Amino acid sequence: MSPEPLPSGADLERLLEMVEIAQYEDFFRALPSDLGERLGIALHRQGTVLRLTASGYDHPMFNRVMGVGLDPETSEEGPEDTLARAAAHYEAAGVRRWMLQLLPHVEPDGFAGAARRHGALRLRGWAKHLGPAEVEIHSRSELQVVRLGSEAGVGTRSEPWLADAWAEVGVQNFGFPVPFVRWLRGLYGRRRWHLYLALDGETPVATGALFLSESEVGRIGQLTFAGTLPGYRGRGAQSALIARRVEDARAAGARWIVSETDEERPDRPNPSTRNLIRLGFPVAYVRANWGPPKPED
Repeated sequence: MSPEPLPSGADLERLLEMVEIAQYEDFFRALPSDLGERLGIALHRQGTVLRLTASGYDHPMFNRVMGVGLDPETSEEGPEDTLARAAAHYEAAGVRRWMLQLLPHVEPDGFAGAARRHGALRLRGWAKHLGPAEVEIHSRSELQVVRLGSEAGVGTRSEPWLADAWAEVGVQNFGFPVPFVRWLRGLYGRRRWHLYLALDGETPVATGALFLSESEVGRIGQLTFAGTLPGYRGRGAQSALIARRVEDARAAGARWIVSETDEERPDRPNPSTRNLIRLGFPVAYVRANWGPPKPED
């Protein structure tokens, strides 16, 4: 059965942005309250705009604003105004590295000038990948991929041990603070989250996650939290993890698969971007990121 047809242009961007917002709202619901208070982690939603804050972790992934300008008929605030409010908010929170994310159809002419007035410039964008869940992917990796909650364990490794390992390997891969292990561990068992590990024997070496969202075009599977430990890269872990997650998403009724990677530039190639394209998930658009440059100190 063919998937429901997707909208195009601004309507497609709006659809996928709201799908991602749903994912992040659920991710933040898994945050242990004491950890949120200790690291100043908070989520604020106003209309379609979602603002993430982590005053104790100065990184734009957790200090950013998304969903800007998606509902202009009910919002009197333009992207420049949202940028001004974001800059003031993060300055008050003591955050030096933050970003405002703008979809292609939202970014107004002359926005760069407004951004400069608040110390922001265009950073490396994020590429949104999109493809049908019916695509067939064949992995040749010798690594074993397991989905937590679907296997009783691996060898001597119990299911709770694997859940701990998923969180620990994820924190290592992304360079998150060690306390984030508890946060990522909290995704285990959540209804819409499916967590995956690639193992070399009984050693966890790579992670991936699948989040299932409902939308106007049916269920959508989002591939996220993909990373491989440095010593195990180049062995097909991510292709194997993508293949398993797409298969499981399709079995769960997903019609489309989305993911995101750093924008590929001539001076900054991205193997993850090329890998997703090769496997059948081309870039639908690139979302611009605006924020202060990374401090030199």
